[in-house]
Amino acid sequence: MPDRAAIVTGASSGIGLAIAEVLAEEGHALTLVARRPDKLETAARALARDGHDVQHVPANLTDEAAVQQVVAAHKDRYGRLDVLVNSAGMGAGAVITEADTKRIDLQLAVNLRAPILFYREAAELLREAGAEHRNALVINLSSIAGR
Repeated sequence: MPDRAAIVTGASSGIGLAIAEVLAEEGHALTLVARRPDKLETAARALARDGHDVQHVPANLTDEAAVQQVVAAHKDRYGRLDVLVNSAGMGAGAVITEADTKRIDLQLAVNLRAPILFYREAAELLREAGAEHRNALVINLSSIAGR
């Protein structure tokens, strides 16, 4: 079992990948999560080539069962969770008077519901890490859509 482990959503590119890279350099084993398997695999391979302990789990974060599968896969491989980074997000891309209901529902599912589900599913592992070293972290990112 590693000394530290993290789950990072939205980890195939951008800020999520940058956070994953920093966590890996700090010695965290990683579970990378994103919806596009090809981009996610590329990100995971790059980190693994640099000698980091990493697995990747493609997931549609609007699906509760997918969130549960991510946390289960992480627990099976690493047995601990010290950092949960909810970096996945999306914007509806329209002014409110023109917003499509389907896109609003998708945005709320990814940006609001998924982080809550991840926290719920990972709470036990985070509590265990907190009890061990008093420093378990949950980091929630938001874009301009959060305003």
